[in-house]
Amino acid sequence: MNNVPFETDENMTKLLAELDTYRETGKWRQALKLLDRVDKDDALPALDPAMYERAIAACARMGKVEVLPGLLNNMLVDDLTPTSATMDFIIQAYLAKEHWGLIVQLASEATALGVQLSPAAFHAIMEACGQVKDADSTLSIMNQLSEAGMELTADHYAAAIRAAGMGKRPDTAMALFVQMEEQDGLKDNGEAFSQLIRAQVLNGELEQALQSFATVSQRGVTLDEPIYTCTIDSLVSNGKHWQATRLFEQMLEGGEKHPSVFCLGRAMLAYTGANRSQHAWACWNKIIEINEPNPVPMKYNKMLQGLTHVRDTQLAVKVFDHIQTLFEPGQIHQGAYTTAIRAHGRLGNTQRAVDLFDEYVESCKDTRRVSRFVGIYLALFNALSRDTVRDPALNTRDAKRAWRIMSVNVPVVLPPAYASLAGVFASTGEMETLEELIEHAERSWGASSDVMQQEEVDEDGDELEAVAVFEGEEADLGSDNDVLLFNGVISGLCKARDDQTANIEAYLDMMVSRGLPITDSIVRATTDACIRFENWELMRNLMKMLDVDALQNSEVCTGDTVSKLLDAGKWSLGREWLMFCHRHGLHPPVRRKMELLREMRENKSKEWRIAYSLATETMSFRRLVQNNVDSVADAAEVCRNADRMDLVIKLFDAAAGHSSLRFFRNHQRQVQAGREASQPLKLNVEPVVVPLSLYKNAILALLRQPKTDAVDVDDSWRMNKAERICRQMLEVHGKHLDGEALSMAISIKATAGDHDDVGALYESMRALGLEPNSYAQNAAIIAFSRQRRTDQVLAIRDELMSNRDEDGQIKTVESNVARSLLLSLALAHEDNALHDAVQNLPGCTMEMALDVLMNTNRSTDAVEFFNESASSKTFESLFHQLCQSGNPVLGATLLLKHSRLHGLNQVHPNRVIRVTNALIEKGNLIEAEKLLQMYVDGTNGVSLKQMPPYFQQHTMEMLLFIYGEFGHFDAMRSLFEKELLAFPLEVAHYEAAMEYCAESRDELAGAVASLKLFELLRTHGFIRPSGYTYLLTLQSCLRLERLEPANASAVKSTGQIILDDVREHGFQDGVVEELAKQVTSAIERVQVKNKKIIRRINKEGESTDSSVLSAEELARIALFCHRHGMPMTTALVNDLLKLHQHLPTVISNELAFVKRSLEEGLGVVAAPGSSIPSKRVVKTKKTVTSKTKRVPASFAPKSGLRRPRSKSYEAAVRAATDARWGVVLEPIATDKD
Repeated sequence: MNNVPFETDENMTKLLAELDTYRETGKWRQALKLLDRVDKDDALPALDPAMYERAIAACARMGKVEVLPGLLNNMLVDDLTPTSATMDFIIQAYLAKEHWGLIVQLASEATALGVQLSPAAFHAIMEACGQVKDADSTLSIMNQLSEAGMELTADHYAAAIRAAGMGKRPDTAMALFVQMEEQDGLKDNGEAFSQLIRAQVLNGELEQALQSFATVSQRGVTLDEPIYTCTIDSLVSNGKHWQATRLFEQMLEGGEKHPSVFCLGRAMLAYTGANRSQHAWACWNKIIEINEPNPVPMKYNKMLQGLTHVRDTQLAVKVFDHIQTLFEPGQIHQGAYTTAIRAHGRLGNTQRAVDLFDEYVESCKDTRRVSRFVGIYLALFNALSRDTVRDPALNTRDAKRAWRIMSVNVPVVLPPAYASLAGVFASTGEMETLEELIEHAERSWGASSDVMQQEEVDEDGDELEAVAVFEGEEADLGSDNDVLLFNGVISGLCKARDDQTANIEAYLDMMVSRGLPITDSIVRATTDACIRFENWELMRNLMKMLDVDALQNSEVCTGDTVSKLLDAGKWSLGREWLMFCHRHGLHPPVRRKMELLREMRENKSKEWRIAYSLATETMSFRRLVQNNVDSVADAAEVCRNADRMDLVIKLFDAAAGHSSLRFFRNHQRQVQAGREASQPLKLNVEPVVVPLSLYKNAILALLRQPKTDAVDVDDSWRMNKAERICRQMLEVHGKHLDGEALSMAISIKATAGDHDDVGALYESMRALGLEPNSYAQNAAIIAFSRQRRTDQVLAIRDELMSNRDEDGQIKTVESNVARSLLLSLALAHEDNALHDAVQNLPGCTMEMALDVLMNTNRSTDAVEFFNESASSKTFESLFHQLCQSGNPVLGATLLLKHSRLHGLNQVHPNRVIRVTNALIEKGNLIEAEKLLQMYVDGTNGVSLKQMPPYFQQHTMEMLLFIYGEFGHFDAMRSLFEKELLAFPLEVAHYEAAMEYCAESRDELAGAVASLKLFELLRTHGFIRPSGYTYLLTLQSCLRLERLEPANASAVKSTGQIILDDVREHGFQDGVVEELAKQVTSAIERVQVKNKKIIRRINKEGESTDSSVLSAEELARIALFCHRHGMPMTTALVNDLLKLHQHLPTVISNELAFVKRSLEEGLGVVAAPGSSIPSKRVVKTKKTVTSKTKRVPASFAPKSGLRRPRSKSYEAAVRAATDARWGVVLEPIATDKD
């Protein structure tokens, strides 16, 4: 770099001025030449970013994007960082060519170098990330910009969140939003929230979007109307009408005064789907009031089609009438006419339906063709069949006229059309016409089937071409002429230059269908074509078509096929053909057997079926040569790779027992008899020797074969045979004795359990200077360890540490040797040697050391041995073993130790889930709470919001369980107030929390907490309350004596307000259904209890089932609902009367009176002289029937009885007064439709 400032350097000024001229005139070649001249001329100033900036600007201006990567690379070579303006020029050029991927690549590299970006460049980069759907690059670019010191704003994050949404990664969008708030401390003005919600909606995460809207409402953030409309549209399209209505209401409460026509239309559909017709009509009236200028037909057509299956038919009629005032008939979609005709038919306006059909047909004369869609005709037929006013003859005439129009325009008339028209004729009494229609329908369906079948055949051009040759001919089954003809045809197709295998397959199918045999020549021609054009599927189908009995020379023919497949490298298909031959008793001769076996061994193939078949065929000759036996050894290697040790033994026995080896065996006998081995054999034949590899594989096969579990089977033959083969190997290959042979002998002795011989043999190998293999070292370590010769184990450790490679590094120890060494040291409590081996001996890993400590029941020492050098994989393994050992506290200790060493963010969430589940199962609730609280508090650098959705859900549900067991209702309620959770809360979470409140020892405190949870459910979020939550809320009102008003002139009680909310939102069916279900459950519990009393002896493990709602509470709630607008059914009253033994007399009497009133049809009538107080009569329970809870000792009750009412009764009542609940629930009750 030139150290002279360019302001005072005359040469630099001239160069920059010249480059400015080239940039303004677009002379990019001259600019590049000037850069080259400056680079080569030492007298000129050195290249700097300003020169590159002007040259790149010239190239970008002329659209020469192909030279830009080279210039950027030159800058990197010159150790120059691009300027912000340089980035602008390059990105602008890429944008013009829409090279989105290049923009993302450039941004990733530039931001990694710390290049600052202009606002225009940043937004272009985010658009590119969205276009290529690369959300990961979006997140990495934002992180790199933050590390480079760029000041990021909420607008930057909004653009990044939008890109993540375009990349179909709403989870990344949520991560960016959390990063904006927690790491950068930015507050959103609504744009980032809009982009986050849009990303969630467009990717189908509607529940997450609703939770985001709930957070928006809680924070008081104002969003624009389009994001509300987009979400409402998606909710309606997915059938979530109730949630859509709540979201629309939130939008209006947020200050939106002028929603668009489209938004009002979708809200109208949402209200109709939620059975709130008055609100739907209000939306429609607002649309009429707006009187939208320049309306678009498609918008209103879609609006009307959404009303096709709703109950409010009159609304659909009104919408269509308004559409007719806005548009000409030719602009109205036929789907809109179909909906209107169907609606008028349901209303009985048959003439209006016919007039609309005629209007639609008339509008199609000049502007468009009559629809081929059969729905409009079915709608008219259904309308005519429902008619009870018009003349039947007129209906018949209109039906026939519509049928003629449909027959002309609809290509294929399906059965529903016939059924609808038959309904018209049946309703008008035209029986003769009806019979004619039925006959016509049967004929038409048969003809349509033939036409469709012919169309299906005609679609396959190759098949049609192949079949057309023999169309109309009658083949003589079994005719030699036909077989010869097909043989010629297939042979000719096989020789064609292009692929004709499809036609070959068609002719083969034709031969099979005619019963013609497939001959040898046809098979060879077909396989030639399949190999040539790689049609392997036809090769498989040929096995199904082939009759081996019809072949002239079946073994040669199939052998030719198998040879072709193996030569082509299709081992799997060749194996299938071999198995096919063996199933039919064929032994196909395969070409190039020895070469194929050698290739399979070199490629480490596992195709044991092919190798064993080829080796068996190789040994089928009467005389073998050395190459044949070597091929058998290759086959045994393949079988060993496939772990078929039984076949290895069979191949060894077959090779060693072959007659060709008798000359060598005679020579062996001569040696054993004492004669000189140098004497010549009787015949001058070179002896055949079993290869050393085959010996070794046979011995390994015998050692590795699993032992049988049968008691009466003696497995000692394996060891005896292994010893015999080992002795024979040493005799045959005595001149090539090495450490591997002795190592194998050591392995045999170790398998036999002769540890004394193992130790002696190993010491002999050490004295002879032979290097043992890993099997021998492993056996020696085990033998010395069992002999308690720790000094020899340490000596082997020293040998391993002195064994170095050519670079002077210690060689890596085999895993089995390393494990045996560490296990021996752990058993001997040589902890220092154990630590030294892990630190200095490659192959002795920390994971192995921890594993052997666990196996030797030293789990506490394993946790203490764990340190910062342990990898995450080692931690996972040890953690898994600790969790399986049944000591979750020790597992939690390890997890906390790992988090202190590497940070809590390095702990996988699944590990936390597993250990907390184990802690809960063992009853260690306090430890589990402390562990999970680290994520909730966020004091360890990791926040719960940053964790995956499933972990957030586990944490929330586990803490809900723990708080419920401890009775920490305030902490439980705070869980439901968490913002920006990545999983959707459901009504089941509220049900579980309210159940814990209802089962609280302090009924008043539990009832108040339950009401607070219900308030949270109804005022936060969009969760639809269930009938069970309403029953639990009414139970809380009953326990607080706020179910009924105090006197006749008092304001509404809390129970009445809750019931008004039920009626307001149409949840009566859910409450009634849940009430009936709870009563049925109570009856079943009573029956089971009575049965146990009769039996007097309970089975072990049985316990009386308890319910949150008692029989008395169910009866009081049912009577309360009956008196306030939700009458009971006779069945419900009868079920409640079955519980009369468990109810007070006053309640039983009123239930009996209600039953008589219902049977006499009097409706809701107050019982004379009955005055049932809302206060329950508390009876002392004789036995404990409540559900056993797992609580720590400090929270355990002192007796089995429920704790008596608290003395702070008045304070608890004041906490749940009507005045307080009226503030929250009164707007819901007074919200008029």
